[in-house]
Amino acid sequence: MLHRPRTKRLCVALAATGLLTATAACGGDSGSGDDGKVTLNVSWWGEASRHKITEEAIDVFEKENPDITIKSSYSDWDAYYDQLTTKVAGGDAPDVFAIEIRKLGEFARNNTLANLKGLVNTGDLDQKLLSSGAVDGTQYAIPTGANAFAVMANPSVFEKAGVDVPDDTSWTWEDYQDVSAELTKAGGDGVYGTQINFNDAFLNVFAAQRGEPLYKDGKIGVSAGTLADWYKLSADMIKAKGSPDAALSNELGSNSIEQSLIGTNQGGMGMYWTNQLSAASTASGQEISLLQMPQEQGATSSGMFLQPTMFWAVGAQSKQQKAAGKLIDFLVNDPQAGKILGSDRGLPMNSKVLQEIKGDLPAPDQASLAYVDKVRDKLADPPSAYPDGAADIPDMLERYGQEVISGSKTPQDAAEGFLQEANSTLG
Repeated sequence: MLHRPRTKRLCVALAATGLLTATAACGGDSGSGDDGKVTLNVSWWGEASRHKITEEAIDVFEKENPDITIKSSYSDWDAYYDQLTTKVAGGDAPDVFAIEIRKLGEFARNNTLANLKGLVNTGDLDQKLLSSGAVDGTQYAIPTGANAFAVMANPSVFEKAGVDVPDDTSWTWEDYQDVSAELTKAGGDGVYGTQINFNDAFLNVFAAQRGEPLYKDGKIGVSAGTLADWYKLSADMIKAKGSPDAALSNELGSNSIEQSLIGTNQGGMGMYWTNQLSAASTASGQEISLLQMPQEQGATSSGMFLQPTMFWAVGAQSKQQKAAGKLIDFLVNDPQAGKILGSDRGLPMNSKVLQEIKGDLPAPDQASLAYVDKVRDKLADPPSAYPDGAADIPDMLERYGQEVISGSKTPQDAAEGFLQEANSTLG
């Protein structure tokens, strides 16, 4: 295995401990040396498990490409965009970096991303998913994989409580509330039916079941009435004791999935992305199941959708765009990378890679694949890049939601306040 310079290993070690999170802190601009060797600065966010497997994949890439050296840096989610935005503003963006759909449009429209046409082989990639990485007709980003939002269920919690796991092909939001309350009542001290969630993906599903888009013409496409009903759903869940009280719910909302009710075996259900199944299963030590999202009674659409988990992008000012494209090509198209990365950044979107590795995927990844295959006909096409400012929407949704469940705002007041603030932010 190719060993990277000690300074790089130190950079990685410090980043993993939280003492260092910015690529620049390790110094060294990307570029070509006199000997033709290339150095790429690469950044992403995630938990320790993601850092480990990404480094393993990079090791393989470097071994196969001895003229390219990777200087990697990573941080947790909360710090990532602050650091990335600072570096971009300073003209020191990484050569390759992870980005998600809420920020993609904004970065692309500000001319900070390179056009990836011709830099990455996209022939075997899912074309619908690939299109979500295009902004105004230009391919600025390559999706890392496919993802769907789902309800996770811990069968062991259901079994201990003597409650049946619901039939997810027909359950409604009322059923979701009822089974959550039943689990809390029968589960014993410290066990709850579900965990409150204000993720914008949840709102997207809920609104789509009413025929309303999350975004429309660069603004929020959800009506005040639908938004108020969505907030009321969480407030009613707490009143029915299907979830913890407001104080604990607000505290849990900032935790990782490893520290969630599902992850600590204190909750029967929770809403998460399918690529988080492995982390939930590992943390809980249980075989966690994936359920379809509940549905509004009489709705003709499930509201569920396929989404790129995140993207790989190249900085517009990078002097090593060809090498950067080569790295991304390896990460999304090479079976070796696919085996190492699994479904951590979503199920591989290269059909040939997926076919080659799926038999070797660990049980949680197999379950994620089976779930997506099962509901594929119910999934809407992947969304296109969100409006500028969309990255602020999740925290805004949660802030107003916390005020609703704490009793300081009615669902209607929260909906109207959110819409006014959100639409003044977007654009």
